[in-house]
Amino acid sequence: MTTMRNNLRFAPVLLLAASLAGCQGPCQKLGGITAPALTSGSADFTRFVAVGTSISAGYQSGGLVNRHQVRAFPALFAQQVGRTVRPDSGNGAFSFDAVNGNGLPPLMQLRSLSPLVISNSGLAPGNMVNYRQPGDYQNLAVPGALALDFADSTDYPANAFFSVVGRHRGTIAQQVLRQNPTFISFEYGANEVLGAATRGSLTYLFPPATYAAILTGEIDAIHAATPNARLAIFNVPDVTAIPFCTTFKPYTVSLSTGAVVPLLGPDSVALDPARDLVLLTAGPFLATGTGFPVGSYNYLNPAAPGNGHPLPDAVVLSGVEQDTIKIAVTAMNQAVDAVATLPWVVKVDLNGLLSGIAASGYTIGSTHYTGAFVTGGLFSLDGIHPNDLAHAIIANTMIDAVNAKFGATVGHVDLATAASLTSAAARPALPGEEGLRGMQIDGLEQGLGMIFKPRR
Repeated sequence: MTTMRNNLRFAPVLLLAASLAGCQGPCQKLGGITAPALTSGSADFTRFVAVGTSISAGYQSGGLVNRHQVRAFPALFAQQVGRTVRPDSGNGAFSFDAVNGNGLPPLMQLRSLSPLVISNSGLAPGNMVNYRQPGDYQNLAVPGALALDFADSTDYPANAFFSVVGRHRGTIAQQVLRQNPTFISFEYGANEVLGAATRGSLTYLFPPATYAAILTGEIDAIHAATPNARLAIFNVPDVTAIPFCTTFKPYTVSLSTGAVVPLLGPDSVALDPARDLVLLTAGPFLATGTGFPVGSYNYLNPAAPGNGHPLPDAVVLSGVEQDTIKIAVTAMNQAVDAVATLPWVVKVDLNGLLSGIAASGYTIGSTHYTGAFVTGGLFSLDGIHPNDLAHAIIANTMIDAVNAKFGATVGHVDLATAASLTSAAARPALPGEEGLRGMQIDGLEQGLGMIFKPRR
């Protein structure tokens, strides 16, 4: 039944070209003092528009806020190609749905290191600054968006961010194409697999074959409507390697013998220490001793010994579930590879970049960063989204790909300025996991709930 519904919803994508044709309108060195003059090669950056997910939107630490939106990789790329980006108002040649104050929802804050407390409690949500901007935004990325949502507005009412970004001005595709863009960044696919990973259920996994068909149809339709535009397409990251999935170990030790003891998963079955993952949302359960066998060490909260109660399925990602998600990511990226062979399309290897960070970290000058939660310096406080520094690295990865394919000379973002206090990445990774003891996270479910809604 789900496949049939997806096929029915795919119809608008097949009609996109015809219906919208009339709507045209891992080691990084610090950058040097001088850089070559900007040239665009066979590309044209005059009208740059970005579409995609929460990654492109600059969503961090559970919400949207202008101080991070302006440091999202599309905004950084826009600045590198000469577009004006105004951080407070969201206006300029590259405009976006600016949210002020504490963000929407209020962003989580690091309130204590020992014990580690991350919370947005007591914070009022921010306001949309330029909601009444007369024209369409140039950054039209929507947290929680699927590739299908580019041309199909069926699920817009189920995700509040479509009202924030799209403002009831038509589909994202219509808003893009009526700007007659000369360059587009296209970043979809992460949410097709992320919902399954963060909720511990393959129910939320989007069919990869359907994604491939949608992607091909949308890329062809964009070219039919704007034949001279160039497009940078991002492939799909392995979402099972993000801190949200890897922070908590699926095992502990016996208090009496010191031997390794698996945590207890659904139905009290022992987790596989080498295969299963315990999600960040397990924190409240682990803090009370749930998931730890009786007589075992509670590595999150030693004051609460293991109570022998099992973790619920929603906070565990089994090895089989991971395998299925990885297979889906591979199939989706094969579709990206296929469209990237087109002369007007370039692939940005987001999957390779984030996989490299997960495996060996990232070195900038003499400072080494990792993908570890809080201590690694590259992910925001929700354990899912890149922080400011990581966005600068993504922007430079995009710049390298664009320069290589189109013969442009776009300069790199200065990573030294990106590693600021607001990026939560002004220091190197810390050894060990001692800072995670006693961890309390408030607001994570609120942030996830706003971007992941049940699909029809």
